[in-house]
Amino acid sequence: MSSISRGLLLLLVASITAGCQTTSLERELAYNQDKLRATEEQRDRLEFQLAASERDQQGAISELVTAQQRMADISAKNAALAAENEMLMARPIPSSALLVDVGEPDLGGFDGIDGLKAASDGGTVTLTLDQQVLFNSGSAEISKRGHQSLIKLAEVLHDQFAGREIHVEGHTDSTPVKKTKSLWATNWELSSTRACSVLRELISANAADTNRIAAVGYGAQRPIADNSTKQGRSQNRRVEVIVFPAG
Repeated sequence: MSSISRGLLLLLVASITAGCQTTSLERELAYNQDKLRATEEQRDRLEFQLAASERDQQGAISELVTAQQRMADISAKNAALAAENEMLMARPIPSSALLVDVGEPDLGGFDGIDGLKAASDGGTVTLTLDQQVLFNSGSAEISKRGHQSLIKLAEVLHDQFAGREIHVEGHTDSTPVKKTKSLWATNWELSSTRACSVLRELISANAADTNRIAAVGYGAQRPIADNSTKQGRSQNRRVEVIVFPAG
């Protein structure tokens, strides 16, 4: 092979080698550019997430500050209420207010009514009327003395206990009916008749509405004293007016 041919061959080989190297460099450059773009995209995402986190943090801080302010306001209000409660508790409570708190009504209006005893328990008022004041012996008709007592009783009921439910209950001792058996077969009838007599007097004196008052006779079934003694039997012969709590 001539020297010219060898030179041309060497030149050709060098050109091919240079072309291969150029192609390899271009591929490497393109690969690096792709990695650079990916890295820049990842950086952009991280910057976006960081900005979002900062916004969220600012929002959380703002909410925290608002919550702290609300807590401070509530604490101040609670302190003011506690101070007011202490002042109220330090004040003396009127006796009338105490009566309202325990639900016991004022019974002063019944003072001085002949033959009447007043008591209250849990807001229920029991007015016990002595049978000797209300009735003549062996009778179920209201006596003049009893009439005066019932007029005064009706006035108090109307003025202080309007709208209450009222029961008029008749009671006897355990002695069987004998002399007046033609009028009342048993103590049941006697106690019922006397309760109805008191009820009519109270309605006539405008003590209560007719739809809020009732009468019942219990005979000797609900004694409050010993029927074996004269004094006990006297206590058992009675009429009770029961005034129930409002509502």
